[in-house]
Amino acid sequence: MTVNNQQRTKLGLIIGISSLFAAYFFAFGLFLPYFPVYLKDLAFTPVQIALIVAIPNIVRIVATPVMTGISDRAGRRRLSISIFAIVCAVAFGVIANVNTYALMVAVVVVMSIFLAPLQPLSDAYAYEAVKSRGLDYGVMRSWGSAAFIAATMFGGWYLGLFESVQLVYFMVVGLVVMAVLSLQLPGMPSEHRKAAQGAADEGHAKGELKRFELHIVLFAGGLTLGSMAGLFSFGSIFWLSHGISDTNVGLLWSAGVLAEISVFLLGGRLLGRIGPLGFMLIGAIGGILRWIVFPHADTFGSALVVQLMHGVNFGMTHLGMMAFLAEVVSGKRLGTAQGLSQTYIGLFTGVAGITAGWIYEVNPTYAFYAMAVVAAGGSIVLGLFWARLRRFSGEVPAG
Repeated sequence: MTVNNQQRTKLGLIIGISSLFAAYFFAFGLFLPYFPVYLKDLAFTPVQIALIVAIPNIVRIVATPVMTGISDRAGRRRLSISIFAIVCAVAFGVIANVNTYALMVAVVVVMSIFLAPLQPLSDAYAYEAVKSRGLDYGVMRSWGSAAFIAATMFGGWYLGLFESVQLVYFMVVGLVVMAVLSLQLPGMPSEHRKAAQGAADEGHAKGELKRFELHIVLFAGGLTLGSMAGLFSFGSIFWLSHGISDTNVGLLWSAGVLAEISVFLLGGRLLGRIGPLGFMLIGAIGGILRWIVFPHADTFGSALVVQLMHGVNFGMTHLGMMAFLAEVVSGKRLGTAQGLSQTYIGLFTGVAGITAGWIYEVNPTYAFYAMAVVAAGGSIVLGLFWARLRRFSGEVPAG
């Protein structure tokens, strides 16, 4: 293969993976902020909405390792992404035609089982392309963030003109596009049964993912990121109830993602100085401040300022946790470790979301205060084990 052909092949792979992320995050960018609005339009109560919104986070605790494990054992990662995305698309099509609570819960459970592995499998494919083809993960993943912003802005504009149920059909489109794109991608070395099984056996033998310190960090990160459950369930509803327009609600979600991207692009320079654990602690403290102030930011301007704290709350916590995992987990098991992080995040997001629903029905302000308590839990856990974790990660010498 000539140099020009290699460059074209590499460019095609970059475009393919970037498009895969864009399709997924376009659908997710509509689902996350506007699905609760659709549920509210069906006249469901805050508690009922919180339960439904929490289902994907609860289901992914079990579904993510099971479904990704099935895919890895089969050695058919791209086919798995396609099948899972199609099932999700069909489920969303059903959701758009459901108006009873019990049936809605049942369909969302099914949808969540197949939604859970889509991002981890896409990340796994992208990371393997980075290692085997020398690609830049950050460049490809940034297109997903851009698509998320486009979706939130589009959704806010669309809600001002049309019914919320129609946004569900746009989610279907995004998932179908993802299914088609995944089948166009070239195969990777791990997509062989023997290679996948060998890696799984080696990872099991090492017991690398059973270490206490690793799970303490995942526990703390799960609490900090789980504190955003109140935002996911009631952020849009809270802003709309205070007279913020549909379009501006979309801008608020987009502003949060832009702040997140800024941290991802610039955080690497600070990470070496502060360290992954320091990043996570700052993220947890930022979460405490964010949720205390959030219910009092009831104008577009003040809400915009608070949304920019998403870069600290989410961005620094996520970047710190991923950097910590990269330091203490070998490359062959890094994907599994990221899956474990999703389990912790899903657990705390689900529990916090249900709790927020109960409290929101009594007093919306107290619901966000409760999220501050959850974030405080993350900072407390890190503080209690600070010295031990720093020795474990090599930030300070042992002894």
